[in-house]
Amino acid sequence: MDKNNITSVKIPAGAFCGHNCSDGCIYWNPYDRDSNGRQYCSHYDAYYYPRERQGCLSYED
Repeated sequence: MDKNNITSVKIPAGAFCGHNCSDGCIYWNPYDRDSNGRQYCSHYDAYYYPRERQGCLSYED
């Protein structure tokens, strides 16, 4: 097995970074909530709990 063989995966935008909505995402609206208390993400056009969006594709450094 060659230990120097590195495989990379490129995604179209953003990165799997470990950040979530409450880290200051511009798409996150904490005041727009559904009946379950989830908050709105305009990037995904859906409601989420911020902890659900680990590795969000909209996040860019």
